Amino acid sequence: MKTNTKPFWWRYLLLILATLYLIPEAIFNSQLVSLVGLGTPDAKDLEHLEIYGRAVSGVGVSLLLADFLPKPWVAKFGRGIISLVALLCLVWPVVFYGQKYVIEKTLIEPSTAEQRQFATYSAALRDALAMNTIKVNGLDYDSADLKSSENLTFLALFGGLLYSDAALSDNIEKDKRKIIAAFVQKKAYQDFDKHYHDYSQLYDELVEKYKSYAKGSKKYNHTLATIDEREQGYWQQVEQEINDGWGQYQKAQKAHIAKASARAQKYGPKIYDYHERINKCSDRYDKSSEKDRLNRCYERASADYRSNILKAGLGYIEPDYWLIVESISATENAAGSILMGVLTGGVYTALQAASLATGGDGGLKDKRYKYTDDPDHYQVRFLQHPNFHNMFEKETGYPFTIDDLMVFRSHETTAKKLRSHFKSKGLQLPDNWSIAQRSTFAAAVHTKVTAQANASWRQEMAQRKLSLEPNLSWVQFQLAPQIQARIADRMGDLYVKGIRADWNKKNFKEHVLDPNVAKRADRYMAMLTGSQGKFADGGEYAQYGKQALRSVIIPPISMSLSLFLICLTFSKLPLKLWQLIIPAQTKQGFSVIALLNKLLMPAIILIVPVMFVSNSFTKDTQSPVNYFLEKVDESSNPVFSYAIRWTLHAQPILHPLGLKFEEHFHLYQKFSPLSHALAKIDILRHDEINLNAKQQQKRNYVVAQKTKLTVQSNATNFTVRIMNIGPKYKQGMILKSGSYDIQVSAPGYKTYRRWHQLDAGEQNLSITLTRQ
Repeated sequence: MKTNTKPFWWRYLLLILATLYLIPEAIFNSQLVSLVGLGTPDAKDLEHLEIYGRAVSGVGVSLLLADFLPKPWVAKFGRGIISLVALLCLVWPVVFYGQKYVIEKTLIEPSTAEQRQFATYSAALRDALAMNTIKVNGLDYDSADLKSSENLTFLALFGGLLYSDAALSDNIEKDKRKIIAAFVQKKAYQDFDKHYHDYSQLYDELVEKYKSYAKGSKKYNHTLATIDEREQGYWQQVEQEINDGWGQYQKAQKAHIAKASARAQKYGPKIYDYHERINKCSDRYDKSSEKDRLNRCYERASADYRSNILKAGLGYIEPDYWLIVESISATENAAGSILMGVLTGGVYTALQAASLATGGDGGLKDKRYKYTDDPDHYQVRFLQHPNFHNMFEKETGYPFTIDDLMVFRSHETTAKKLRSHFKSKGLQLPDNWSIAQRSTFAAAVHTKVTAQANASWRQEMAQRKLSLEPNLSWVQFQLAPQIQARIADRMGDLYVKGIRADWNKKNFKEHVLDPNVAKRADRYMAMLTGSQGKFADGGEYAQYGKQALRSVIIPPISMSLSLFLICLTFSKLPLKLWQLIIPAQTKQGFSVIALLNKLLMPAIILIVPVMFVSNSFTKDTQSPVNYFLEKVDESSNPVFSYAIRWTLHAQPILHPLGLKFEEHFHLYQKFSPLSHALAKIDILRHDEINLNAKQQQKRNYVVAQKTKLTVQSNATNFTVRIMNIGPKYKQGMILKSGSYDIQVSAPGYKTYRRWHQLDAGEQNLSITLTRQ
């Protein structure tokens, strides 16, 4: 007879895979109970748990369906592996995404504002019960053994049980404020040591920042304190510049004298030759009839002179400029007159007298002119010429005639050069400043050094992303708005205005914890007693209400499904082992095995825990839990009610097993990086809601406002995720202004996650992670 038995290797592989699957599924089950049973978990913890559970259940369903693969598909090893992988690739995404899609689309998004508000209250009461701040008459709840499997299972399901009774809110309306206040206070006080520890770490961080800040202030003050010393240094530069300038001036004078000497050597002979030619012209053409020839002789000599003297570079110089002028004394004039009178027999004397009588000079001269070929004479005359002086002044800015350092020191050109020199060094002197104005110079140095100190201070603050003034005291530093903003960013909801990081435990409780207890209680009450319309889509509490709804509905569903998969898989293991040892050989035998697999074992799993496993919460038919289960039966259906009852009985048995698995394998902890990766490609992110026209108009306005986000951290290799948007974060990314759920993580550090309001413009967040 032909057998339908699948290959041995296939049955063996499925047995091994099913056994291994129990480990991550049991871990998820225990983590779900432990996390939700201790109260509403953080959003990041709930996301990690949710993604881990959906990923594992996708594998579990794939393995269950692998039993139904046709024999031809697994007849050969290669074909069987391909079929299994193909099944996994098909089923896993459907289960992973389908679970969320079904829950979101059928339970969360269609929920009413009333349901969301009541879910919020149910979650609050569950958390209050978990913290032992309320008592339920007739409820056998052992608060002393909070973390027992039975207690945790009950608390994890309690929110769903409360949610089933719509009349519960009315029954305890008068005690709402008292219950919420007690819950919030106990929660805060329970976490007091943790809050104060985090606060103390903040103190340590701020102390380090203040030390760095104080060091910068000290440097700033030292710079200002050395202004007088700096002024002396600058004044030494003044003296040095003057001495250097005087030396250069003297070199310029020597160079100018050398230029005059060179010109004298070159043009002196030509000037002398000119005068010689003029005299020869006079001697040669002394007759009146040769007057024209004399003039032409003069003109030729003058033309040559002009041509030569212009080459000297000083312009045209009259020939008489080069003559030697000698003074004639009265004695010499008298002796000459007497001598000429004797020689002319008195005629010269008579003519001289007549000339003087008519206003003439009578032949008496006070000056005598002559020329020479001496180069020294021409050197002196070149040096004395105004154009030669102008040439020197144009080159140096100074007149050629300065022969004293004090005159040079006080000259306007010296002051001008000093102003230009110090301007290039950033020292701005007034345009009319002179060397005599020492106090003005000192004031300019003071301005420059102060500006440098301020610029250095601003640069140092910019590196720390601050703009504080220097010399703040420790208290002033803490109360500075920018530091307060950083403290607020770090402390989140616990922040109070004017908080200081050096408060002791008493002050921390009085100024931080107690005001937050009242604030949180008021916030809870505002949600629970406010208008239900605020929980509608687009309302103030819509997202909060949806999250609360998830926290009370999803745990019972997830726990029940997880438990069922575990029990079903576990129950099939003996049958799989039996099939492996003694494979069915007949169609009849195969039908019996199939019947056991498909009907008998699931029935046993669903019946035995409720019938034979004792549970302190349901053993009394009059207990509040049974009352809640009846309410579930009335408000939904008997199947859901039975599922919760079955979970209450079965879960405490398997919860310790999952804890042991995680203790040895750490799968849940190691799944965290993969959880982050899967979260980026998840569907129906919780922030995506349908907006009405008015809200859409408001969002369109916000869209126009852009922000450029940059995130820095003290940890290396840190990863940034923005949880409420799809795109992957990158430094300097452009976002719409608004609120963003930002998560920063790094190996060896506690994960940071907080909402930040990002306004338009450049936004720089500095996130400090704490080590695990």
